[in-house]
Parts: sequence; structure tokens; C-alpha cells
Amino acid sequence: MHTTTHNEQKLSDRFVAAINISWQVLAKVSESFGTSRFFLHLSGKTRRLFLVHFSQDYVRDQLSARQGECRQCGTCCNLLFTCPALTKDGGCSVYGICRPQACKVFPIDQRDIDEAASCGGQCGYYFKNRAIENSCSQKKA
Repeated sequence: MHTTTHNEQKLSDRFVAAINISWQVLAKVSESFGTSRFFLHLSGKTRRLFLVHFSQDYVRDQLSARQGECRQCGTCCNLLFTCPALTKDGGCSVYGICRPQACKVFPIDQRDIDEAASCGGQCGYYFKNRAIENSCSQKKA
């Protein structure tokens, strides 16, 4: 039984490593296209998909650092393609019913906020820089 769990963990670690390499390749491809919004949003969607399903510890840590609240502006619902659950008035028709996990955790990190800003949106969430907070609180003490 212990061997099976150990083997599963090794397989999981390899899979996460493969995802990280894939993300790096996708980031390089995106860089080569410069300011292409299509590749920015494609890489963002891909990154969030993998994080939500395969790096749940990272997502959990990021959500604990996230502050603010959703403004329900619909900007994140229009990244790369328009979500089919987005209503004509910009609301979400499945917000309280069966919203996908990737939507529930958006934004996962500052990259997601920057991506929404590239479309002219202003996310209601933000991430404080913990290092700056810690150094400021140490200077005051």
C-alpha cells in the first residue's frame, strides 16, 4: 500500500514538472509574439487550468493572500473568448449555481489581475506584497 502511494506521488511530481516545462515553453512562445492579446489570454487560460487541477496547494496559498472582492464586471469572462454563461448585461447566469472552479478562484495571482487590466478591466481583488509588508512592520518595531 505504501509503495502505491509513493509511486502515485512520484507520478504526480513528474506530471507537475511536465506542466511547469510546458508553461515555460508557452511563456516563451507568447514572448515571441510580443504584445499579442490572443497569446497572452491563451497562456493565461492554460496556466489557470493547470493550476486549478494540478497545483492546488499553490492556488490555496494564493487565495489566502488575496484580498478584496469580485466586482462582477465580467472582464475575466471575456479573456480569450466570451463565456457562454455571461449575460447581455455583463452578469454571470451561473454565479451562485454551478460556476466552474477556474472562475471561483480567479484571480489566482497578480498575473491574472494584470491580464484583466490589459483589457481595460479593474479587478476588485488584489495581492499585497508580503515582503514589503514584513519589511515595513520590522522598521516600525
